[in-house]
Amino acid sequence: MAKTSQPVTIGANSIAKIGNRFFLIVEVEAKSPGVEIDPVFAVRTTSQQAVSLIRAGVKRTIFQNSPPTPSRGKKVELKGVLFANGRIFSVFDVENSTDISVLVRINRKKADQLIRGGARIIKVIRKPF
Repeated sequence: MAKTSQPVTIGANSIAKIGNRFFLIVEVEAKSPGVEIDPVFAVRTTSQQAVSLIRAGVKRTIFQNSPPTPSRGKKVELKGVLFANGRIFSVFDVENSTDISVLVRINRKKADQLIRGGARIIKVIRKPF
């Protein structure tokens, strides 16, 4: 039996500058029959690593003032709440012709409300590799 695709791949990935720190925002997609797992992680990077990744083709994270809205051909999924460098964001996966993370700054009250409603807290790997 031939495999048609890899069961684990990288989805949305981008570099976010939050304050004076850089983070690689990565969605890991694991799919097989009956399984669909797609968490988002944030990995702290150095500024040199961020620049190198951007030069290699990694996109910059999109920051917006309000949540993205789905439309024909554009799927929007809330992935969770990110606490990074003293700021709080709701993180969305936006899929259309590209697959990218969109961060919307929120306050603690909104973060708590989202978490109580089932949103995940996005894991941050804080020590740069």
